[in-house]
Parts: sequence; C-alpha cells; structure tokens
Amino acid sequence: MKVKSSLVDEKGQRDLHAKYEEIYAQSDVWLYKKSHGVHSVIYGAVSDLLPHARVLDAGCGAGRLALMCATKARHVDGIDFSEAAVGLARLNAKVCGITQVDFKVADLDTYTPPEAYDIMTLVGVLEHVPNPVNSLRSLNKLMKPGGTLVVSCPNFLNFRGNTYMTLLTLLGLPMSLADLRQISYLDIMSWCRETGFELTRGLGAIYRFGWDQKAIDDMIKRVPLAIRDKKLPIELDIEAYNSWLRSQYDINHKYLEFLEGQGLLKRIQRQVTLTPQQSSDLASDLWSKMSQYLNEDIEGDPYYSTTEPFCYQGGEGIYLLRKVGSVS
Repeated sequence: MKVKSSLVDEKGQRDLHAKYEEIYAQSDVWLYKKSHGVHSVIYGAVSDLLPHARVLDAGCGAGRLALMCATKARHVDGIDFSEAAVGLARLNAKVCGITQVDFKVADLDTYTPPEAYDIMTLVGVLEHVPNPVNSLRSLNKLMKPGGTLVVSCPNFLNFRGNTYMTLLTLLGLPMSLADLRQISYLDIMSWCRETGFELTRGLGAIYRFGWDQKAIDDMIKRVPLAIRDKKLPIELDIEAYNSWLRSQYDINHKYLEFLEGQGLLKRIQRQVTLTPQQSSDLASDLWSKMSQYLNEDIEGDPYYSTTEPFCYQGGEGIYLLRKVGSVS
C-alpha cells in the first residue's frame, strides 16, 4: 500500500517506484491475510457514513478494503502506484462481482478525480512517504468539506514499540527497511494542524503483536537481523535480552486479559463477507491466495479498542480525521 510524495525529486520518485515494484511484484506480497482485522475495524468505523458516499482508498493494494466499502457506498475508487497491486485489485473485484469500484494506477500528488470524495482511507501508507504533511495536504484537496479521512499505520506506544524505540534511539538499529518513521497519535495531531484536518476519534488494533507472544517472537527474530545490518562494533548479550523478553510474557498477557475483561478491548466482528466466484482461467494456486486474502483474518489478532488511552496502545493506530479547512 504505497503512494508517492511530490517532495521527492523526479529521479527519487522513479527510484522509489522501482523499489516498491520490485518488492511487490509477486502476488504473495499483495495477497496477504495479515491485516489482522484492521480493514474490518475501519469498515465498522465508517459504515454509517458509506451509503451514498464517494470513497477513495489511497494506496489500495490488492483492493480488499475498497471492495468492502463498495458493498455499501455509492462508488469507490482505489489508487496505487504499483501496477501489480492494481492488477490484482481489478481481478479481485471481477471475481467478487463488484462493479461500483474503479482501480487505477495513480500518483496521489497528481491524481484528479471527477468529483470530490466524502470518505478517504489511507492504510499502511503514511509511514512510508517522505513527507506526511504533503501527502495529507494532497488528500485534503480531494475531499469535500466535513469529509472523513481514515489514517491507519503501525503504532509503537506498546511493549514491542517501547522495546524497539529504545534500541532504535540508543543503537540506531533499523527494525524495518521500508518504514521511514514511527507514528503516534501525537504526530497525527501535529500534522492535522498543518493540513486542514482535526482528529475526531482514535481506534487501536493488533494488540497481540503489540503486547503478547507475537511481540516477543518478533523482537527475538528481528533484533539479531538489525544488529547484523547495522554492523554494530560492540558485543551484545542477545541471549540475556531474549530471556528478558520471554520473562515479560505473563504480565503482558494478563494485561490484555484484564483489558478485555473490563470491556476496554473488544473482539473484532466480521463486517463484510466477500464471496468470490472462481473463474476457469485462474490458476488454482492464485485462486487459493485470492480467496484467503478476501477472507480477512480476524482471529489471529482479534482485539480492537475505542477507549482512550488504550486505543493508542495497539500495534496499529487508526485515526478518524475530519476536514475542517482547505490548504493551498
């Protein structure tokens, strides 16, 4: 789910485009289930706004969220600068028989729609763009006054994030070669003031990845690779670090159980069932991947939260913004 930013020079844009096309050329990368219910949470947050609405999914990837919205909206456009992603999105729309959606290869900064949008979604994009303020300003220009923008991106105000940010700050360890920044709700609030939006509501998702065994397993796997990539000239006791990570499991798990028991964490509910019809001209392995992708995984990481401050503690931050002004 990648969208370019105009604050990169022309050569930089070509290089960025080529980099992501290389990464995402294979269908396996786009046809993933690992959204952990984020699309269902987003759909639930905007469901009441969808009837009669024009929707833009910027950085649409293989199109699942756009297709979910298209089951209720007047019309949905999905844009992505990856031709591979847009091709798969069109194929997913075809097998699902959804016609009120249009997928296009487009650059956010130069995209001109036939009319302004009521709702826009930006999922898994903002952490990758060179200048988030510029990207949000571009979206503002495409939106009707009072419209809703949903921004979703990885969040680091949790156990995994605090551990990662400590190592990043002290040792400069790059945990991801694709993410350009780590975003919190404080960043979103700051950027809103510069881009004509206001934050009206926050939600959180992917709590097991932020706190539970998934968080521990990820750090155990990720840190040695980051140390290797960084070529640190110092010795680190990785086994002692791993032992400490494992020792935190019980208290972190109990924390999530407490939050769920108090109603602060809720179980994600399937909002839309996309029902694809197999076509004879699709290879069986591609069909299998498409079917799995369209059937979003809401069980692997089943929690979400709508209550502050707990909604800002998941592995994914979801922010509902309202357009309150225009930008030049």
